[in-house]
Amino acid sequence: MLQPGKPLKQRPQYVVETEIGEGGFGVTYKAKHQDLNFPVVIKTPNSRLCRDANYPRFVEGFRKEGRTLAKISQNHHPNIVRIIDFFEEDNLPCLVMDFVKGENLYHLIQDKGILSELTAINYIKPIADALSLCHENGIIHRDAHPGNMILRENSNTVVLIDFGLAGNVNSQSINQAANLAFAPWEQMLETEKSATIDVYTLVIFRLFVGDESCICLNQDNQD
Repeated sequence: MLQPGKPLKQRPQYVVETEIGEGGFGVTYKAKHQDLNFPVVIKTPNSRLCRDANYPRFVEGFRKEGRTLAKISQNHHPNIVRIIDFFEEDNLPCLVMDFVKGENLYHLIQDKGILSELTAINYIKPIADALSLCHENGIIHRDAHPGNMILRENSNTVVLIDFGLAGNVNSQSINQAANLAFAPWEQMLETEKSATIDVYTLVIFRLFVGDESCICLNQDNQD
């Protein structure tokens, strides 16, 4: 995997600083563009996915989705994280995105409690618009839960993040294909890639941000 503190061979302008997190499909790192002095996020497949028999197919899907997202983000939708670059480092595909400074809505609601109806709508509507644009371009997010929505620092703009792998990967080697607290049952089906997955997740998100009984949901909840 990518090593913190070392410039990348293929893109020496990027230096990985730290691992942000690892999910069922990918690993995200915070890195720094040395020449321009600004932070970015680099996402790669995780080690389990790299060992999967279908890995070459996943890489091609990853590359294709990266191109599509780059096209969308060049039109600068304010609620979709911007794709900056795509390359391979030691045969490991790397998708480079803007680092969105702020707090994800999961932690925000855990800290501050339920939101007012107006605030919830102001967060949900632009995310719904962002997902609609993705669907029009053939991209299903499949992981659009509050943990992947960042309230940009010092603003009211919510940005949908963590694209790149989920829409293209179905594998028996992956233990968890979704955040089970927010995903519909049909997402567990190997061939299911319908836009209704994102619609369902957004509805559960509405319950989460506006219903005190949902605040106890944990992102790792298996029930």
